[in-house]
Amino acid sequence: MARCRAVRRREGCSSVTSAFVLTVASLLAPPTTAPPAWTLVHARTVLVTNDFGVTDASQPDNPDYDLVFTRGQAVALHAVGSARKGRWRQFAYDGIAHDEVTDTDVNVRFVLTALGRLLRFRGPPPDTTQPSFPIRATFYYAWYPEAWTRGSIYPYTLFHPSLDFYSADDAAVIREQVDAMRYAHLNAAIYSWWGVNGYPPTDERFWRYLAVSRATPFRWAIYYEPEGYGNPDPKQIRSDLEYIRDVYASQPAYLKVDGRFVVYVYGGAGDSCAMADRWREANLGIGAYIVLKAFGFDAYLHCAAKPDAWHLYSPTLPEFALPPSAFMISPGFDETRAATPALSRDLGRWKQDIADMVGYAAPWQLVLTFNEWPEGSSVESASEWQTPSGYGAYLDALHDGIP
Repeated sequence: MARCRAVRRREGCSSVTSAFVLTVASLLAPPTTAPPAWTLVHARTVLVTNDFGVTDASQPDNPDYDLVFTRGQAVALHAVGSARKGRWRQFAYDGIAHDEVTDTDVNVRFVLTALGRLLRFRGPPPDTTQPSFPIRATFYYAWYPEAWTRGSIYPYTLFHPSLDFYSADDAAVIREQVDAMRYAHLNAAIYSWWGVNGYPPTDERFWRYLAVSRATPFRWAIYYEPEGYGNPDPKQIRSDLEYIRDVYASQPAYLKVDGRFVVYVYGGAGDSCAMADRWREANLGIGAYIVLKAFGFDAYLHCAAKPDAWHLYSPTLPEFALPPSAFMISPGFDETRAATPALSRDLGRWKQDIADMVGYAAPWQLVLTFNEWPEGSSVESASEWQTPSGYGAYLDALHDGIP
């Protein structure tokens, strides 16, 4: 239901209450003469036994909620106005509800009518802050459950995530992962994105990540993967940038630098300055903050078209400085089918890499990766490095090493 509303909102629809709620609530209403009225007991029963889909039109970002209430929470519902034979037309609520879109409890207030409508709905405000440099971010992958299987191999990883072989559609998983990244003193995640109709269906999932992070200071930016597997022309890039701007960048949890929405761009082995030229042309008039993947030994430095920053994606290297833009660190690289690790895990070395990253003071300080499990470069908790904190040894080290 919530996903349907999100799609409709992109097309200009802003529904306050789902038709499902209206229909069920009306059917549950006891027989009355017009206008309908309910007892307080019945109104609380309606609240507890239904799932309320609502868009908060009072907020600039129009967040969607899918709310359920416990019997204990429903006690906060009280009648409004004058009663007629022990029945009322409206009931006010100001209290806690559980939002199934984000798997969190939220403070909400509204008026429930005896027609089953929620009026004057108001949820929590967003956190509208943005991080300042240095920004510490990690690369994140929402391609599960698809990536747990490759060919005949399942699970396609040598490790055992503490959250099990999860789905990127699970709000509870996303919430725990955001909590884990915040625990590690990371400001943002760079979200692997495979295009509007790409596979894995990362575009279909991204809205929930922004929703889960909406009331937190944690931010998300898209990692534009198609550039690494082709050479999209400026027209296609521009279309994608406009889509990202219009659909995602207006959301509070999208990462911005100086008010400009951030887009990281993956790259291929044959990249040249022509890639930088295409992105400069595509971005004219849009103004996205573009971070391209460096290429060659230092060839990228000589491009006439310069992005806002450069990065390197190479988790086989324990640490790598890319002046003046970025400093990258990786805990290890142990691809599932490889005979030996390309980079063995060493917790002592990892702690030193963190110290080196912090000391280098690059504006972009990047962790490769949070959860690229097939390549074995994850810092997310696994049974192989569990700790009493619940976040695992690699996130514990980030927590202790990043101010």
